Amino acid sequence: MRRHEHSRSHVKQILGLLALIGAPAALTLWAVQPRPGPGYDAHDPTPYGYTISLTLFAIPVAVILAQLVWRAKTPVHRHALIAASAVMALVGFVLDLFFGESFFAFENRGATLEWHLPAWSFAEWRWVPSYLPIEEFAFYILGGLFLLTLYVWIEERWLRDDELEARIEHARNLPRLVHVHWTALLLWLAAIAAGFLYKRFVVQEPGIPGYFLFIMIIGVLPTVLFLHAVERFVNWRAFAQAFAILLLVELLWEATLGVPFDWWNYKEAQMLGIRVAAWSDLPIEAILLWVVVAWDCIVVYEICRVFLHMDGHEHPRSVRERLFGTAPASSPAAPPAP
Repeated sequence: MRRHEHSRSHVKQILGLLALIGAPAALTLWAVQPRPGPGYDAHDPTPYGYTISLTLFAIPVAVILAQLVWRAKTPVHRHALIAASAVMALVGFVLDLFFGESFFAFENRGATLEWHLPAWSFAEWRWVPSYLPIEEFAFYILGGLFLLTLYVWIEERWLRDDELEARIEHARNLPRLVHVHWTALLLWLAAIAAGFLYKRFVVQEPGIPGYFLFIMIIGVLPTVLFLHAVERFVNWRAFAQAFAILLLVELLWEATLGVPFDWWNYKEAQMLGIRVAAWSDLPIEAILLWVVVAWDCIVVYEICRVFLHMDGHEHPRSVRERLFGTAPASSPAAPPAP
């Protein structure tokens, strides 16, 4: 009987998750249908489409987050979730405010509330007014929360308590967080070099692959510095399930709606030049970003969680000690000769 009730509980959770994704997806697709009337523009068949599409992230986040606040196994998880979400949102804000004018174009203003913020232009060396739709910043807040709440929710539901205690104990005994992963560093440098060489000799276009370079520096570099410390803490089953759901949402949101209807698009001069024709010539950087950001969300979350667990009650450690380790004690001075 207990196993039967356990199975029914899992079925209900899966159906509930499908509803959380399916309802906002249906609402977003409904917004694409042209509805002629006063003020209708035949070139803009998605009035407020970008705005409405954010429910794809907002509704699941609201429902799952409400459960996590009340049912989290330890408050450290909540604190790490908030900190990681804030870091990922800040990275998104920096991307748009300082590089949005260089990388992105927002032609379909009717798909937004038409509330815009300025963006920095390196070409003109000034702030370009009313360039970035406010929906961009809402996405950077909700996008990170979407993956993190899914990850934490799946882990909280299916990770055994004894595994959790073992991980906490291991975190308290971890010597340091920052540890260069040399294999990852070499692969990172090789990937950057390959991107530049492809742009220069294959595409044969002037300029640098700026968006690719941004993703590699901001998105991949944390892996080089923290992979050694967090790789054993990542719940790979939870990450795989959360990432699979994120990819389904991404295919609907960006490849099916966002780029085809010009909610946003990409400036060719700053791209590598590799595009997916079946997805409205979506640049490879857009796909790479989703992969990298998904991984970064988990890395930052696990860094925050391990960082908080490292402060044991018996042997509290400073921030520097948790990041870089405890300095070796100096050898005691030799006693003076008689």
